[in-house]
Amino acid sequence: MNNPCGPVPLLFITGFLGSGKTTLLNRILDEAAAQGKKIGVIINEWGRVNIDSSLIRAKDIEIEELNDGQVFCSCLSGNFLEALVLLAKRSLDVVIVETSGMANPFPLRNILYDLKRLTGGHYVYQGMIALIDPESFLDLVEDINAVEEQVIASQRIIINKIELADGETLARIRKKIRQLNPHAGIIETSYACVEGILDSSMHEVSTSSPLESKFVKRSAKESYTRPGQYIITTTEGLPPERVEAFVREILPGALRVKGILSDTEHGWFHVDGVNDKVETRVLEASGNESKIVIIPKAGDEIAEKLIAAWNTQCRVPFSLS
Repeated sequence: MNNPCGPVPLLFITGFLGSGKTTLLNRILDEAAAQGKKIGVIINEWGRVNIDSSLIRAKDIEIEELNDGQVFCSCLSGNFLEALVLLAKRSLDVVIVETSGMANPFPLRNILYDLKRLTGGHYVYQGMIALIDPESFLDLVEDINAVEEQVIASQRIIINKIELADGETLARIRKKIRQLNPHAGIIETSYACVEGILDSSMHEVSTSSPLESKFVKRSAKESYTRPGQYIITTTEGLPPERVEAFVREILPGALRVKGILSDTEHGWFHVDGVNDKVETRVLEASGNESKIVIIPKAGDEIAEKLIAAWNTQCRVPFSLS
C-alpha cells in the first residue's frame, strides 16, 4: 500500500476539552486548501454525538468520525486503524487526526506499529500538537492524567487563548510544560492562530518514535473516573439567548457543553461552554433535531440540575439521555 508519491504525513492534534482543537484544525484546512492539498481528517469525539465534525468549514475533504471513546484505547483503536487503512486507499497529501479531549496518547507507539504492518510505508508520523487553555491548565494538570499525558507525548505545545491569562500565569504554565516535556516547542497564540503547521520545518524534532525516552517526574493523582455524558435533544426551535442562559446555569458542574441547535427565526447556531465562557455563533446546518452534549465533572450527578435549568431557561419539550 506504498504511496507512489512518497509517504503521507500523519499529524495528530490533541488537547483537553475546550482548548481549541477544532479551531486549529479549521485553520490548517484553510491553509491546505490555499496550497491545493488534499486532506483526510479523522475526528474523535468523546461523546456519543459528534458535534465537531459539523464545525468543519472546508469542503472536498475526506472525514471519518469515531465517537464515544478515545482512539488510543482498546474501545476504538481497532476502528481507528480501519479508518486509517481506508484513507490510505485515497489520493491524499496529509491525514490529520483530531483526538478527543480525554485522549491518553501513550499507546500511540503500538498503534503506529500496527499501522505500518497494515499499510507498509504509506504513512510517516509527523508528530503531535497539544493545545492548552491557560485558564484551566494549571488546575487540570494536577487532577487529570490525560492533560499531563498529552503534554508529555507532543512535539509542539500551543498555549492558546493567551489573552485570558496574565504574565505570571503564562510563566507558570511554561515552567510546568518544561517539567513534563523539556524538548517540546512552545507556541503562544490566540484563537489557535498558527501559520505553517503543514510545513515540514515545523516538525523538525524527532518524530519517528513517539514517547521514546520520555521519563519525567509526575505528580500522584487520585483516581479520576471516566466522565459520563448527557445528551439533550429537542425538535423545538430556541433563541440563542435562552440556550446561552441554560449553559451558564449548568456550566459550574460541567467540563464542557456544546451543541448545534435550531433557531426558528434565523436558522442554526452552535453553542460552546467551557470554564466560565459561553459562546454562540451562526452555523450552516440542516436536520430536524437540536442536540446539546454535556460532559459533567467526574463524580457529579447533574441530571436533575439539567432538567431544572432547561425547564427554567428554555421551556420547550426535550429528551435527556
